[in-house]
Amino acid sequence: MGVLGYNQPPPKHEDYLGFIDSFCKGLSALESPPTFMVYGSFVRSDFVPGRSDIDAVLVFHNDVVIDKEKFNLVSRVLRDALLKHFVPFQVTPCDIAIMKDGRFNAYGPHFHEYFAREGRILIGNDIRKDIHYEVPSMDEQGPLTFNLRKSRHGLLFAEYDMCKEPELFISRFKKTLDAASRASKQVFHMNGFHALPDRFAGLELLVHEFPNLDIALLRRIKHLYTHLDELYALYHKPEEVLKLWNESVTFFERLVLEYIRKNPRK
Repeated sequence: MGVLGYNQPPPKHEDYLGFIDSFCKGLSALESPPTFMVYGSFVRSDFVPGRSDIDAVLVFHNDVVIDKEKFNLVSRVLRDALLKHFVPFQVTPCDIAIMKDGRFNAYGPHFHEYFAREGRILIGNDIRKDIHYEVPSMDEQGPLTFNLRKSRHGLLFAEYDMCKEPELFISRFKKTLDAASRASKQVFHMNGFHALPDRFAGLELLVHEFPNLDIALLRRIKHLYTHLDELYALYHKPEEVLKLWNESVTFFERLVLEYIRKNPRK
């Protein structure tokens, strides 16, 4: 794994500008690109090259379940921009539906003023007025929000990691399988039911609770977790890893969507 200043040259000021220019040009070339907003030290122009991140939000205009074809196109745009100008890039992929609902919004209430003051929209519509912020009010809400963000984040960087950081590519994939399968237990608990003993204990109960939810992905993960030779063999097939990764994030999103539909905001 590359570490800036150790086994990877630290980026310079022009690399930060070059990355933003390349990434924005790539996004602009897409049909109906997501909204791209930067904030923090890069916007204030007091960032320190090689130490500071570019903090950003990437908002897809979908109903929780992000179009993975478009998501993967953005992942390739990010890969190409990072290959030209590698910089520390901390970005949160979101969907507009969750941002409006607020319950699984990765950003807490203090970001309302922060985004208003420092946010700079580089691509797309200004969505800041549509964002609802709230503090998690249920035990599993915080972990679900965190894991959904990390699963999407890992998939967004998958194209780059596959080229430059294969160990990180597999590590993030494994974490997504864990997060997506654990989410079924967490959502079941959030919906007012008793805690399940393990992540696969309530597969049929989950179908009963959310009849529109396809649990084939959970069955696939359960099989891999009990047939490790197949899981380990999968690690050496990056295209198959990407396919299952996309399916896992989509399942996670559909699970959250079904919860939101079953429990509309009052």
